[in-house]
Amino acid sequence: MKEIIEISKHELNDLTTNQDSFIVVDIREKDEFNDFNIGGLNIPSHEITDKIDYLNTFENIVVLCSNGLRSHIMSRVIQKKIPSAQIYHLTEGII
Repeated sequence: MKEIIEISKHELNDLTTNQDSFIVVDIREKDEFNDFNIGGLNIPSHEITDKIDYLNTFENIVVLCSNGLRSHIMSRVIQKKIPSAQIYHLTEGII
């Protein structure tokens, strides 16, 4: 199992331009995502396990939320379900 890599917003920009097979997953609720987002795929945390097969098609997965708390937990959930993927966690969130 690969270690979760903590990243900043600046590092996120570098990663998404330099990596293949990369997805950004915003785990906030749909209304939060619609109010403000930085792109990526919105999969609310309670839907993550339903989307694991889809996420498993990516080698690199960035998990983010508003302040980094919920995404920290969900990063670990995804890491356990997809141990071959490299998981990145946006430490301070997007707000």
